[in-house]
Amino acid sequence: MKTTIKLQGMHCEGCVKRIENVLAKIKGINNFKVNLEEQTILLEVKNEKKIEEIKAKIETLGFKIEQ
Repeated sequence: MKTTIKLQGMHCEGCVKRIENVLAKIKGINNFKVNLEEQTILLEVKNEKKIEEIKAKIETLGFKIEQ
């Protein structure tokens, strides 16, 4: 399943790297791309239920998920 998560609060490549490091550790993500300019994360996950877990992890880093 592919989805896009829209964020608020990414300011630099350091923000992108922090998010990428967290996503790389989550099992069940087939592919992801963090886009600083568009403030988005493109995700391909095995299970739709993983999306909420991913959003929660990103929020713990201090980024806000747009609904």
